[in-house]
Amino acid sequence: MRQRQISGGLTIGQLATLTGVSAKAIRYYEDIGLLPRPPRGANSYRRYGTPDVSRLHLLRRIRLLGVPLAVAKPLLLGATDAQCAEVREDLLALVEKRLEVIDQEIAELRQLRLDVVSYQRALLDCHIESSEPFRECEDMSCIVTLDAAPGGMPDDCV
Repeated sequence: MRQRQISGGLTIGQLATLTGVSAKAIRYYEDIGLLPRPPRGANSYRRYGTPDVSRLHLLRRIRLLGVPLAVAKPLLLGATDAQCAEVREDLLALVEKRLEVIDQEIAELRQLRLDVVSYQRALLDCHIESSEPFRECEDMSCIVTLDAAPGGMPDDCV
């Protein structure tokens, strides 16, 4: 996407509208050092230019990928003076790492689902006295099976 040069600068509201990033988020990103503080006009309003638009588009994309800000920061800071191809390569490496994390999370969720299904089956197969109040239930083996701790959590965390 080609961007035209912005002459005179944008206000924070205009930048927010153009990039889809709220003014509050823009100020936050400046406060934590993800975006450089912009120069101010004669009226003391922040004035943003084309590089700010580019950084915010990149930051928004990175955030939509679920990448933590701490991981995005080096890429954003390095993008200011980098070549487009360098930013693309850095972004590609970041995306590949994100895919690895997502694949690991999916594997863990699949295992958790198997654990929960196993626990569900154990509960369904369990036959307990239906009239016995829980407070008097001495045999908890039907409710809390030893292999039923989802995700491999210790029994006292379930």
